[in-house]
Amino acid sequence: MKRFTVFFLTLILTNLIIYSAQINVRADEVKGEESRYILKNNVLIQKEDLSISTDFATITLVDDEWRDVNTDKVYITGDTFEATSTSMSFDLQTEKGTLSGNVLAKIFLEESEIEIDSNELLIDNNNKRYEGSSENQVFIKKEDYIINAKSFVFVENENLLTLSENVHIINSVKKIDMTSTYATFNTQTNDIEAQAVNLILEVAEEEE
Repeated sequence: MKRFTVFFLTLILTNLIIYSAQINVRADEVKGEESRYILKNNVLIQKEDLSISTDFATITLVDDEWRDVNTDKVYITGDTFEATSTSMSFDLQTEKGTLSGNVLAKIFLEESEIEIDSNELLIDNNNKRYEGSSENQVFIKKEDYIINAKSFVFVENENLLTLSENVHIINSVKKIDMTSTYATFNTQTNDIEAQAVNLILEVAEEEE
């Protein structure tokens, strides 16, 4: 009986929150209120290539549309990224959201990927734009490059990673150690442009 009730409520909820694209929602427990649904245990929210997994979430009406999702610990994936965090606020219509607390993310490029560790990550899935910051330093890894900065913006369609404040770029293979106040990093070519730079290049000494 309980399983049937959960399935019935899930079916109702799925039919309720359809606008320009269909939103599919599954959960073990569903509680419906006038302007909010509370979802518990094995929650899965899907919109086309976007998928949100958590054990607790709410979906709230905004301008008569079911679109505002708030979660506890979450795993979210899109067609070119995946991320986990302690909590998340996400707009299903605009596909913009903020992940907060212990954010771990991967952005998948054509031939490589970017790994990100930050306190906060803003995602604009439609425009493939990611913006993050940390109280200390954001950690970013791409192949042999280890990058730290206070904040960053990555525009996927432009292959451009913009780094701000206390920028530190290390490549142990190429023996590069750079600090700067501001830098841009082309994720396709690995070209770097920076301001107020302190650059250390290691050269092996010739043996006598």
